[in-house]
Amino acid sequence: MRTFTTYLIEDALNRALPPNVRSAIMNAGGKIYQVGGAVRDEILGKVSKDLDLLVVGIDLKKLSGIVGRFGKTNLVGKSFGIIKFKPEGSDEDIDISVPRVDVKSTGKGHKDFKVKLGKGITLKQDQLRRDFWMNALAKDIETGEIHDVEGQGKVDIENQQVRVIGPQAFKDDPLRMLRAVQFAARFDFSIEPNTLDQIKKNVRLIKTISADRFQEEFRKMFEKGTPSVGVNYLKETGILRQLFPKASGNFPIEFDKLDKKAFPAFLAILLKEHSYTNIQKKMRLSKEDARAVSEVMYYMAMSDTGKQEDSETGLVHFVGQASSKGISNVEAVLSVTRKTSISKRLKMMKRMGKPTNMKELGIGGRDLVKLGLKGKKIGDALKFSLDHAIESGNNDPKYLLDTVKSKFGVK
Repeated sequence: MRTFTTYLIEDALNRALPPNVRSAIMNAGGKIYQVGGAVRDEILGKVSKDLDLLVVGIDLKKLSGIVGRFGKTNLVGKSFGIIKFKPEGSDEDIDISVPRVDVKSTGKGHKDFKVKLGKGITLKQDQLRRDFWMNALAKDIETGEIHDVEGQGKVDIENQQVRVIGPQAFKDDPLRMLRAVQFAARFDFSIEPNTLDQIKKNVRLIKTISADRFQEEFRKMFEKGTPSVGVNYLKETGILRQLFPKASGNFPIEFDKLDKKAFPAFLAILLKEHSYTNIQKKMRLSKEDARAVSEVMYYMAMSDTGKQEDSETGLVHFVGQASSKGISNVEAVLSVTRKTSISKRLKMMKRMGKPTNMKELGIGGRDLVKLGLKGKKIGDALKFSLDHAIESGNNDPKYLLDTVKSKFGVK
């Protein structure tokens, strides 16, 4: 039976690699396969955004010339046998690769390899150099036949496990350790015992991963999966301790309910023992995300100690200085911890006649100028008046001006 998912995948394929392009490749002796995540996800019954294509039987230069007649090509991945192809009329690139084997590791990074390319390299050879069996599946785009080395990929999907292909996999590319954790969280799979042992043995190599790649996998773990599953594996394998030694890894299951847009909140909760600058260094967050992490950590720290953030004045000062993303991430934390939201607390204050920002204060800068205040004293007096109006519950202009006169010695 052909499923709706199958039609979606075929439709995406026809847009990315039109029939005339496929015919030209096959007429030149090429065989085209979908590989990796798209095939895995189809078996899992998921619609994948991945569309990685592998062409066997044609060398890279010839393949580039063929597809170049039907759109734009870019050989940015030439050393790894990858062509970026944008068909005519399309605004998206797709990756088309030729088979390769990694013949020699030249370092500890995921791109530190000498590779061998050529039309003589088989589909199976290419499959065996991949990371996990469930990602080594290939689907013939013409016949629909799925090629699975000794049935290993389908077995792992049926057993819901992540299993590494080769014994050197984590030494050759330490990023795969983090990918194993990310896939376990994403599909709610277990990590196969031998694979888990290999991660533990090679865990120190995790520090060689670039900040960009680390953030990418960590974000996928949170946004696409069950975070607690991933965090438990980060703890069990020692990855968390290697990257963030101070992190306790305490991660209540209820935080799996965090809004998937609240990635900064997730980091702030998990890594609260670390400074946000340390997190930023390890993960190379955007300025917006880094600020949001900092603001969530600040709010949590104040709330944990029962100090300023539990007061109405502290709340108003926080909202006045925090970014919109920081506030939304704090709200996400408050939601899953069943605490009163910031927006609700502010509404309650307004109903009581209390100002929630400087614009709502009963007096303004011009009123203070008329009293004879100048420069910095105006700012100090406004801040004092805002705090006093909140704490006293009295936002009456005359009352506030009389209080300012008394406080600042105005006659």
